[in-house]
Amino acid sequence: MQVQYDQDMWDINDPDFSKMNHIHLHLSKTVGKLAAMVEPMDHKNHHDGDVDVHALAAVIGPIVADLVLHAAQLANLTDQNVGAALRSRYRDNASRFAPASIFADL
Repeated sequence: MQVQYDQDMWDINDPDFSKMNHIHLHLSKTVGKLAAMVEPMDHKNHHDGDVDVHALAAVIGPIVADLVLHAAQLANLTDQNVGAALRSRYRDNASRFAPASIFADL
């Protein structure tokens, strides 16, 4: 599905480095949206104000979707399996932080 999405809707596809760079720019924009949303809340939290993270559900959904979409694009561009990469990351982190967890055996 990611290949078809990129063919139909992603303007910069070739050469590979240009595509990777453009994906990086979109990732940076997306992380910037997250930072712009969270930064004022950080000040409120610092001054002992209540911050309701769950109230952000409607706003954060598209940000999460964009992060996953761009991760899938990078994986596709470099012939990676997203599921396998995620399992490997869980396993590696478990070996460092929680060796007795279920993630150590993935």
